[in-house]
Amino acid sequence: MRMLSVNTWLIILNVAVFALNNFVFQAVQWPVQQRREYFPGVTQEAVRLAKPDRTKLRSGEDGTLNYPLIVSQQDQAGRIWQTEVGQERFRAMRVIEAFGHFSLGKFWSGGEVWRLISFQFLHANLSHLVFNMLGLWFVGGLVEQYLGRRRYAVFYLTCGVFGALAYLLLNLAGYLATYAGVGQFPFLLVEDPYTPLIGASAGVFGVMLAAAFIAPEAMVEVMLFIPMRLQTAVYIFLALAVANLWRGGDNAGGDAAHVGGALAGAYLIRRPHLLRDIVTGFGLFRRGSKSEAGKGGAGATLRGSQAVEQILAKISEHGLESLTVAERDVLHRAAGRPTEPQPPRPL
Repeated sequence: MRMLSVNTWLIILNVAVFALNNFVFQAVQWPVQQRREYFPGVTQEAVRLAKPDRTKLRSGEDGTLNYPLIVSQQDQAGRIWQTEVGQERFRAMRVIEAFGHFSLGKFWSGGEVWRLISFQFLHANLSHLVFNMLGLWFVGGLVEQYLGRRRYAVFYLTCGVFGALAYLLLNLAGYLATYAGVGQFPFLLVEDPYTPLIGASAGVFGVMLAAAFIAPEAMVEVMLFIPMRLQTAVYIFLALAVANLWRGGDNAGGDAAHVGGALAGAYLIRRPHLLRDIVTGFGLFRRGSKSEAGKGGAGATLRGSQAVEQILAKISEHGLESLTVAERDVLHRAAGRPTEPQPPRPL
């Protein structure tokens, strides 16, 4: 099991979940309750008494389904009158996606915090999965060698979490701005708060920003035929996401997660000690243990060594490819690694 890298396991898990969601449990639909909406002027007493009429299923314009909310009243003659006061919305989703997707409504109102992690392993379609997994395949190994197995796993998942939080904050701000009637602002999302967010893109963008920091001068082939510096290619992808988020284009919510994951990746790769603290806090190894010293990665071990500090500074400024053979040997001995980090594959 340990022969496979964490990066490989992430790819395997994403592919496995995609197969389960889209093939094995494709026909298993689950109703995901969203919210109740009431007509203007409905009293609090009517809200308290309202019940959904499960015999009348209706389709909404946005692809959701709803039941009418009915208040039953009895007059003095004993007759029962029913008044429709609103609707209860829900969305029919595949069962894995129903319990795994992320949304402002489910997280904020339902307190379903596990969705910060689970949404990262779901994908909308095959092309969505392929592009994300190619991103991990091309540059994830480089970042894992730099950080080490445990720190890389924490790094990847944390970038995904910050992508979801960025989506949540911009969606919440857009929802509040719309509710207050102050108009729309750049970067704010005006999507339904129950719009599902899925995909590994936030974590992948974090990994890409980390790779651009580690080996900025490495040459890659974007779209398999455009030669470009790794740092330039990554910043172009990030700029496209920011531009689409600014103008509120298609998949602006996804780009909000991309930008959030990228910012988290750019921050954490420059402060690997934060990852060490997270890993230690979860008990994956004890502070000061041989596991920490021997498998922590080139970015966070033997910080007291002046030679290692100088080499790390050189990496930060010029990238891994600028190191001499002797400097690489020093770095590998300090990190306890017998092999040399490999350059990234073409994008």
